[in-house]
Amino acid sequence: MSVLRNFYAYIEHRDPLAKASNKIAAFILSNQPFYPLYIYFLVGGRFWPAMLTLFSSPFYAVVPWLMRRNSLAGKWLLIAASIGNTLLSIKVLGPESGLELFFFPCAVLGALIFSSKETKSAWIAAVLPIVLFIALRGRYGAPLEIFSGAEYGALLTLHAVSAAAICVLICFLAVSALKKS
Repeated sequence: MSVLRNFYAYIEHRDPLAKASNKIAAFILSNQPFYPLYIYFLVGGRFWPAMLTLFSSPFYAVVPWLMRRNSLAGKWLLIAASIGNTLLSIKVLGPESGLELFFFPCAVLGALIFSSKETKSAWIAAVLPIVLFIALRGRYGAPLEIFSGAEYGALLTLHAVSAAAICVLICFLAVSALKKS
């Protein structure tokens, strides 16, 4: 029980939007170790590039710590980690896997986690992933692993459902936080 108590204390914040951001970072962090397993089950032994996505884990882990010191910096770290993780994932598995869909949860995150006093940051954080999606489309180079059409189809399904689910989570947490503000 003390582990859970320490976890909840770590993500706690007096600002409801900062706390929601901490919950989002913790959710993403808690799911990252399982991602390579999902890929393994879909494509077998060629899952190894998915292991590289774990490089973003420390950034998500630091979000609540930074949020306590400077909530604007903590929110920007969450945005940067999410966009960086998306870019890295696309590079290692290829856009055909549907990973570009994660630019949209990044945009939703940017639009919703900043307060009314942080409107400029919200606009930049919401528009940046969309601009990156458009600007980088077709410019990633060869992925680290090539999959069959059926495997890409399975990966696309996984990533589409995951991107939609994280959008829903972000919306629920942000709306709940805004009601408390």
